[in-house]
Amino acid sequence: MANRLAVHELKKDFWNEAVVFISKDDNLNKAHIKYLESRLFEIAKQAGRYDLVNDNTPTRSAISESDQAEMEEFIGYLQVLVNTMGFRVFEPLVRHNDDQFQVDDCFYVKGARGANGRGKRVADGFVVFAGSEVTKDTVPSFPKWAQLIRDELIEGGVIVTKGESFVFEQDYLFSSPSSAAAVIMGRSANGLKEWKGDKGRALATVEEEELKIV
Repeated sequence: MANRLAVHELKKDFWNEAVVFISKDDNLNKAHIKYLESRLFEIAKQAGRYDLVNDNTPTRSAISESDQAEMEEFIGYLQVLVNTMGFRVFEPLVRHNDDQFQVDDCFYVKGARGANGRGKRVADGFVVFAGSEVTKDTVPSFPKWAQLIRDELIEGGVIVTKGESFVFEQDYLFSSPSSAAAVIMGRSANGLKEWKGDKGRALATVEEEELKIV
């Protein structure tokens, strides 16, 4: 492990922490490790929180059905521990198929020049859902910070051209509702006022009502 980290230290400059997992019974063989590496890569990619910079996509080894079940249980424990440590690489931005995912949780934003977004509040920001439409043109007063985010999303393939529209190709986590609204609408935006629930209530109103309940 030390040798592997030394190589990463020389070739990759974007990291400053590493998480290492082991088996307490020392019963992970090479086939198990290859299976775990492949599955964790797959889970992290599906979660979509971070860009993965593996030089090669890990190949999954063929192991018995019983070993697969054991490794999947191992992965379940690993996900809980890693998330508890604050590394949310394996946690999806939102769970669209979760029983707790309701239409009432969604907020919508519409504006001039084709802006039509849909998203949801999460613990660490605001997620804009795949399929949300982004205005192609921005106003002259469009903030530079928002333009930088927009340009990065286009360059990274998060926002793509479909027909006459710019569209989010995947769910994307913004740091705030305002940054999400600004990128979609192509102008400065107060996300607490622009994002509205299915009953037309602004996000600010919803949050005020929630505070009264607490």
